[in-house]
Amino acid sequence: MAVSRYPCRACGRATEGEDTYVICCQCLAEFESHSNHQPVSLGGPDGSAADGSLPLTPDEVEARLRRLLDDW
Repeated sequence: MAVSRYPCRACGRATEGEDTYVICCQCLAEFESHSNHQPVSLGGPDGSAADGSLPLTPDEVEARLRRLLDDW
């Protein structure tokens, strides 16, 4: 799938995604800070995970986002 820019479902900020079901990083971080879930790192700008482990694959990122959005 091609990556395009869509409005964030929470705030409306333009966000890259494969479909219109997108949440920007800032809204995701805010949601995680208010949720009962353990924080989920989507990785840094260099592609590495926040804890220094191997980068998440696009499938892992999408699965984590969908799980969070479904709970939201």
